[in-house]
Amino acid sequence: MGLLGWLHKDKPPVLLKVRSSAGLIVTTCSFAIFTDIFLYGVIVPILPFSFQDRIGISTNQVQYWVSVALAVFGAALLAGSRRTLALFMIGRALQGISAALTWTVGLALVVDTVDKEHIGKAMGWISTACSLGILVAPLLGGLVYGKGGYYSVFAMCFGLLAVDIALRLIIIEVKEAKRWLDEAESIAVADVERVVTGDPSIEKNKDSIAQQTDGQTKDVTDPSRPPIKTLIKLLGQPRFLAALWGTFVQALINTALESTLPLLSHEIFGWDSIGAGLIFLPVILPSFLGPVVGMVGDRYGPKWLASFGFLFATPFVVCLRFVDENTIQDKILLCGLLAGVGITTACIFGPLMAEITWSVQGEDGTEGAGQIAQAYGLYNMAYSGGSLVGPIMGGMVKDSAGWATVGWSLGIVVFVSAIPTVLYTGGPLKVKIRG
Repeated sequence: MGLLGWLHKDKPPVLLKVRSSAGLIVTTCSFAIFTDIFLYGVIVPILPFSFQDRIGISTNQVQYWVSVALAVFGAALLAGSRRTLALFMIGRALQGISAALTWTVGLALVVDTVDKEHIGKAMGWISTACSLGILVAPLLGGLVYGKGGYYSVFAMCFGLLAVDIALRLIIIEVKEAKRWLDEAESIAVADVERVVTGDPSIEKNKDSIAQQTDGQTKDVTDPSRPPIKTLIKLLGQPRFLAALWGTFVQALINTALESTLPLLSHEIFGWDSIGAGLIFLPVILPSFLGPVVGMVGDRYGPKWLASFGFLFATPFVVCLRFVDENTIQDKILLCGLLAGVGITTACIFGPLMAEITWSVQGEDGTEGAGQIAQAYGLYNMAYSGGSLVGPIMGGMVKDSAGWATVGWSLGIVVFVSAIPTVLYTGGPLKVKIRG
């Protein structure tokens, strides 16, 4: 990220302060994650129809291959150019590799840029972007596919990628910008002192000041311990593991619903790709609560927000099993339950994302600062693991045991996940005993 800042090393880049600002960096990382998730989810509502129309898969095999395709998680743009199942799966696998890089580097960059006091708010914006990507992508994918056809969907993806690349080229990382900003401040102070005192020796110190600034920047970025020791330390923290488990479960629930809802709405309500996309609309609106939830997490911690999310998501997920008839009551019930899932998800996503940073840094905000990138690499693995298991669990359970079983089985997973969240998230649970 920030390639344009490397072209001119002898003078500060244009608009240095703006391009290295926390706001622009958080916006860029949020958009990068949104784009990555969008490319994953944009084909969700069109898979059941394109598998039959373009590849010729029989109707009774559609749910199986939809689940497999979402589990592979890959480059939808490559998939859009061919009519063979093998190339489709290869494309989805390649996108998974790019997703790992985007999430790990992007989240670590945000943590390096934003103050610890505002980590929750920043992660709230990113969680909103991620939720929007998860939910807007099927909505727009279904609408564009229904109105403009298959290739119009991928033209939309190319437009998003163009904006994403432009933003990544514009930003300048703080550690790169700091050398210019610190040098400018030091030289400005030296100029004032030289004018006031008339001492020419201060002018000669400018170069040494700049060299010291560069040296300090390098010292800050040096790793503090070998990667394997960092990994062992991270995996030995119950608080960190609880955050990873919560992330895994949240991704599992999201992708399980993504793999089953489009086909379910087609089977029960007879909806086409447009209806399959619109069914995700009730889950989209609550995702805008992300920044607000993040600010609450900054002030009160993530424990009770995330615990509330898991506990109250349970009845909404379980009650999805009652949607089984083509009636107006069942349509209203489905929309209401999905809205409840969206609200509780907003209480989980941002706080757990910020909890990764809080659990690694500790109370003083400095311990383990060099572990952030590796911590978010594990976070991405947990999310990807949930994205792998979710479609398989949702799709194949639906095929073998029915939609009702999907509802209560997911509900059990969500409810059980509240236990480690209450006990360890935000620090170990402390119980006061009277007497």
